[in-house]
Amino acid sequence: MTDLWLISVPLDKTTLTSVEKLKRTIAKTNLASCCKFSIPDLKVGILDSLLSMADDLSRLDTLTESVIKKTHQCMREVMEQSGDKVLENALANGVDLMSYTTKFQWDKAKYPTALPLSSLADIIGKEVSQMETELKSRAAAYNSVKTSLQSLEKILAGTLQTRSLNDIVKKEDLVVSEYLTTLLVVVTRGSYRQWEETYESLSKFVVPRSSRKLYEDGEGAIFSVTLFKRAVCEFKAIAQESKFIVREYTFDLEAKQQQEMRQQSFHKKEQYVNCDIPGICQHEYLSYICYHVNTNLLEIS
Repeated sequence: MTDLWLISVPLDKTTLTSVEKLKRTIAKTNLASCCKFSIPDLKVGILDSLLSMADDLSRLDTLTESVIKKTHQCMREVMEQSGDKVLENALANGVDLMSYTTKFQWDKAKYPTALPLSSLADIIGKEVSQMETELKSRAAAYNSVKTSLQSLEKILAGTLQTRSLNDIVKKEDLVVSEYLTTLLVVVTRGSYRQWEETYESLSKFVVPRSSRKLYEDGEGAIFSVTLFKRAVCEFKAIAQESKFIVREYTFDLEAKQQQEMRQQSFHKKEQYVNCDIPGICQHEYLSYICYHVNTNLLEIS
């Protein structure tokens, strides 16, 4: 990140000559560059009014800096894996921070220089507070979307007892008729043989040789079994006693989870697109205002 130094010099002829000489010397080193930071003629007022504003300006400067840091942190969270590129994506009035800073121009329409400093400070304070409120609102919205998405991701990538079966089970794996239905059963690795030897006897209404292994991972497998609908409750109870877990599954539920996953992913990407939380560099701009007003106080004092 580039360091910026603000150097205050008098405007007399001798000093300006020295500044030009300094610019030429720096240009030869190729280590830095100089540019004039345009400061408007503010309505300074009397010394008493400036001194009375000192504390207010200090608090405003602290608030502004705090909002900038919160905005930066929020952008890092939203950009996640690209968090190191926050500054590349932070724009002020459509330009990068460095261009905005080195070509800084006071917005007289928004902050009339004819107004007293106290009025300008009030305008700035209200704007910063509004930005902080909106920042909190957007951060809360992002965290809500992120939490929902994480919950859905756990369902999709969880254990056999909880994970989504949408990418495992096909319609042809299931028998659904007026009298018959297919159940999905989670069987641990050490119980495969027990399942194969006993599933037909868990209920007299089980269709013989109807079980098939649909999916397997490190902890076990998911088997299908077809039986009469009237025996579902009985089968579940007896299967549970044998430590076989019957999964609740419908295509409609799985499709709904997939759709919700896509929606939440889209909303999360929306937050990334809008990660330039209102006027991140406008905060910097306001901070510069506070700095220069404070500088005027020090010079006059």
